Amino acid sequence: MRRSALAVVFLLLFGCATAKVNMDEPRRVVGTESAVRVDAEITGDELSNGGRVAITYEITNQRANAIAIADLIPETSYDPETQTITVTIGSEVPGEHFLPRLIRIAPGEKKTFNAVARLAFILPRPASNHTPPPAELRLKINFLGDTEGFQPLLELDEKTKLLADAKLADELFPVWLQRNEVVYTGTVPMRWKSGTQQQEGTDATSRGRVPVRRRGGV
Repeated sequence: MRRSALAVVFLLLFGCATAKVNMDEPRRVVGTESAVRVDAEITGDELSNGGRVAITYEITNQRANAIAIADLIPETSYDPETQTITVTIGSEVPGEHFLPRLIRIAPGEKKTFNAVARLAFILPRPASNHTPPPAELRLKINFLGDTEGFQPLLELDEKTKLLADAKLADELFPVWLQRNEVVYTGTVPMRWKSGTQQQEGTDATSRGRVPVRRRGGV
């Protein structure tokens, strides 16, 4: 696991939403893990490398304690074996010098978010014209299962977004790793639009990102 770079997140890319997920929408995915539930609605059914997909998702905290999610731009990855694109929300690890704003979800609370994920990753070179393209999409939600000790990040507002504090980042690094939990949703079928110029994977992560060093084998 690598210590992720962080980016300033604009409200249009990630933010609390007023519109709810339509539970009757056929293009809805669901995931539940350890009393945390995610319902998400995927807009559109066509994908292309370099394109964008709009997502509305709800996180329901059914636990007795609060949880928190990092306010970050979604990242995308692709698994050619399963033909599945994964949109990752939140972060498995904190930043090196900049820490992200955390959004608290109280016990029994449900919060709705909007996100726009850019599909930019390196597709494997086709061995033949019959190489199957991406066919499904799912969400991976990272969240902190315990918010104790993260008060400085919970107090950041939507304008601030990031806290520059390398000392605090080092202190929170092992705690963040220990408390990070994940919910995967099911997959939804997608149609891949071929013929789009392929982007290098570094293009998607370098714009607006804060470079960080790697920490050992993490």
